[in-house]
Amino acid sequence: MDTMVPGSAAADPAAAVPPRLAFRVPPTFFELPVKEAVDQLDEALIELAQDVYPQGNAELWFQYVAAQLPVVLEMREAGVGYAGFCLLDIEGRRSTATVTATVLESVPGGGKATASSVAAELAGSGDGTRVETFWLAAGEAVARFTAEITQLPGEITDSGRPEEVEIGKISVFLPLRRTAEMVLFELSTPCMEDWDLYSELFFNIVNTLEVNEVNEVNEVSEVSEENEENEENNKYDANPAADANPAIEVPLQAKPVRDVFG
Repeated sequence: MDTMVPGSAAADPAAAVPPRLAFRVPPTFFELPVKEAVDQLDEALIELAQDVYPQGNAELWFQYVAAQLPVVLEMREAGVGYAGFCLLDIEGRRSTATVTATVLESVPGGGKATASSVAAELAGSGDGTRVETFWLAAGEAVARFTAEITQLPGEITDSGRPEEVEIGKISVFLPLRRTAEMVLFELSTPCMEDWDLYSELFFNIVNTLEVNEVNEVNEVSEVSEENEENEENNKYDANPAADANPAIEVPLQAKPVRDVFG
């Protein structure tokens, strides 16, 4: 089931401020601790290893931590706000895919990019990748489809030895024109036989993205503060009419979402 991350509106009723950017992920996804403090990464990764391999032993968990730690550190350096992966059993074989989400704080050149300008830039890269523009619930976006050869560590291969595999990737760019930012979602999977499954799953995730513009968040915050003041005043108001007309409550975000950008 979907979970609410601490710090979002429903997790903190007193705040009553919706997250600026939020989306849903399937309950089968494990989350990498990309937002954990550096000095707590080892412990967080050990807990993750135990969740992923509950029947494993200390040696296996240590190997998993050793393999994932540089990956998580690299994601932190890149500013990744969310990283999750699934491990599926499909007709007796293991299958996996990773999804990440990042907000790029500034658009190259300092301008406000559009889906068309991003698509033109990506198409002009000359690397033979496929680029498409399409509409999400949150606005017009760009998808880039690529494939590359990479080497997987032995800790995560069936043979136990490093193997070269083809990695399929989808990158979705959603320009936020008001703030000159870019939301970047990426899917990667070495299981190309399950490409149709993962690409459909990925676009379903991306299409749940909800964007609350900064000014909208501020407006909700101001209303929330006003409500708190009204409630405090009502405590000492002996006028029965005050009870008949209580302060308007700001509705909390009712649907469960994974808030990764806060």
